[in-house]
Amino acid sequence: MDDAEVRFDVGGNILAGASDTGKSFVLHCLDYILGSDIMRKRVPEAEPYSTLFVEFGNGTGEALTLRRDLSGGNLEVYDLPIERASGSNRTIAPRRRGTSQSDDVTSVIFPFAGIPEARLRTNSQGKVQRLTVRNLFPIFVVDEISVIAEQSPVLGETGFGDTMRKRMFSFLLTGKDDSGVVAEEKREIVKARLAAKLGVIEELMAPLEKRLEGVRRDESLDSVEKLEAAMETTRMRLQTMELEREELQSERSTAAESLDHANSQIIAIDELRVRYGLLQQRYDSDLKRLDFVAEGAQYFDQLQEVTCPLCDQPMTADHRHVAEERSSGIYDAAKSEAAKILAQRTDLQAAISDLEGRRAVHVATVDECATRLEEIEGRLRSDLAPRLKGDVDRLDALSERRLRLEATRNDLDQFDNLVQLRQEIEDAARDGRPRAKEWEPLPSAALLAFCRQVEATLKEWGWPSEEPRVEFDQQTYDIVVDGQARQSHGKGVRALLYSAFVVGLLRYCAQNKRPHPGFVIIDSPLTSYKRGRDVEASDSLDPGLEDGFWSSIPKTSRDLQIIVVENKEPPVAVQDATHYEWFAGPNGADGDRKGFVPPAR
Repeated sequence: MDDAEVRFDVGGNILAGASDTGKSFVLHCLDYILGSDIMRKRVPEAEPYSTLFVEFGNGTGEALTLRRDLSGGNLEVYDLPIERASGSNRTIAPRRRGTSQSDDVTSVIFPFAGIPEARLRTNSQGKVQRLTVRNLFPIFVVDEISVIAEQSPVLGETGFGDTMRKRMFSFLLTGKDDSGVVAEEKREIVKARLAAKLGVIEELMAPLEKRLEGVRRDESLDSVEKLEAAMETTRMRLQTMELEREELQSERSTAAESLDHANSQIIAIDELRVRYGLLQQRYDSDLKRLDFVAEGAQYFDQLQEVTCPLCDQPMTADHRHVAEERSSGIYDAAKSEAAKILAQRTDLQAAISDLEGRRAVHVATVDECATRLEEIEGRLRSDLAPRLKGDVDRLDALSERRLRLEATRNDLDQFDNLVQLRQEIEDAARDGRPRAKEWEPLPSAALLAFCRQVEATLKEWGWPSEEPRVEFDQQTYDIVVDGQARQSHGKGVRALLYSAFVVGLLRYCAQNKRPHPGFVIIDSPLTSYKRGRDVEASDSLDPGLEDGFWSSIPKTSRDLQIIVVENKEPPVAVQDATHYEWFAGPNGADGDRKGFVPPAR
């Protein structure tokens, strides 16, 4: 079984053929792949097929292929051309349901087509909803029923959803959505919330009223300022006393250091005095010993003669030994040594006298520093400390009083705010009428530019008036051509004007870089248009209009894509100059394609 396949090129495309050859089925396949819940049309020839593939291309040369089972379910997405769409893929839903944030067809198609995500207003209260492919569908896929219908190309069948469709058209014209709109809640919900707020406010006001009993508003407000002035004066005095205390503490520290230094010097001097005293005692002892030695040498010659213990000879005047010879030397040495010690003792006494003087100086410093420290401690303890404590206690009392008054002031402010808020809520609750919302109309400059594109399209198609005048009726959301509404024409003209609407919108969006899928597909724009004797009075048109429509298709810019599905065959010159597909039907000649679905072999 061969694939049922049809391809379209950039620029202009024409798919023509007899009835029941599957032309409109192509649109239903596109509708299904772009998120329709079900396949809206079934043809017997397609029963053997189970899977639908659709490949899209964009201006950057990328390819996107969607796959969906014809029996329903989710879609598979391939960032590849259709012939390579296999293997790794991702699954998306046809459309989101409820609060779901999962990927769907819109979240894939919009980024691929360069359409930003948008949220549009759905009612006059400002509720917004996500723009989807399904919202845009009527302006780029026009089926054979809608193209001749009297309803607006934007609104479709009037009724529920008009606001969303209007905002969709504004989004295409301007590129701006309503994501910044804050919605208004339903009146019943608002009233219930207001009643709940009133209850809360009454509960908040009750304790405030009790605390504010007997409070004079003017006295409370004035007292706070007076307390602020008194507190500032007290703080200034505290700062002055703090500086005074710091100076006294600095003086106390200096005096204490001097006292410690003097005491340490006295201790050191006393240690030296003890040592010098011991040295003086040593000198006195040495002098006594030397006196004894010298005195002993004088008595040595007065000894009686005896036998010499050394030689056992009588010790006469001539009998002398070394010891005797030394007696005079010992005396002299003792005398010399005594003189030396006397000199050292004199120096020692001078040093002791100097120490005594230095000690007296340090003792005087100790007395002076002790006296100064006592004076400082007295000032700190008896004078400064009481003053500091008094001002600190005063500042604490003032602060406490100020806090109480500030709390009273806050209570008064809060009470006033609650009274005002209660009044506003009561006023809002009494106002049962919904407030009318003023919303920005369609931008006139964008509408004018769009209408100029439709005028250019009609002129290109050979509209009977040489300079067609197109306006946009914001009541019917449809175009008015040369003063006549589209709905007032017959089917054939309505179809052509619907086609001019969507083609002009496509060209406007491309020229002004506005969001758009980048292609339109129109089913049977000319089929209901008849000439000659079969023409209806309301369908009377210049015979060259159909030819002008056909001749415009090959001129389509290759940055755009227009696909026309028709029963009629275009002129041969148009067939040769555009991408043309012809479904000949079962009675077609050999070699002709019979229809969208290949015949069973």
